[in-house]
Amino acid sequence: MNLSDDSRIWIFQANRKFSVEEKENITNKLNNFIGDWNAHGAELLAGFDLPYDQFIVVAVDENQAAASGCSIDKLTKLVREIDADYSLDLLNRMLVSYETNEKILIEKLPTFKQKVKEGAIKNVNVFNNGISSLKDFKQNWLVPLEDSWAKTLLN
Repeated sequence: MNLSDDSRIWIFQANRKFSVEEKENITNKLNNFIGDWNAHGAELLAGFDLPYDQFIVVAVDENQAAASGCSIDKLTKLVREIDADYSLDLLNRMLVSYETNEKILIEKLPTFKQKVKEGAIKNVNVFNNGISSLKDFKQNWLVPLEDSWAKTLLN
């Protein structure tokens, strides 16, 4: 995405990788959406990416126009539609994604916490889907477990 580093972002993780056809359809839906996205009539300068074919990351450069509650609702509606089409669990904030051996694994939050405490999950990189700026996305989205929000679970 060629937007300023202070652009606001939203990250939606899927419960699995997108198929080639799903990725193509999701890309088309997002391109159409971004092209028409506005906040109270002001066009939003926005972009998206589908990293690892498993995440949807949408960014808006609020230096041009800020995303309003209504425009964010429109984004959420689109994500719900995509989710309904492909059963991706995109709005489930109780899933944790992490990378080990170049493979992305997903756990329910309580299971993830328990496995980290028991030492069953270690030496992994954790996705921080709660970040809200493009700069943080570039620098702090995927970080070692010991540097992540989950570091408090380590013994």
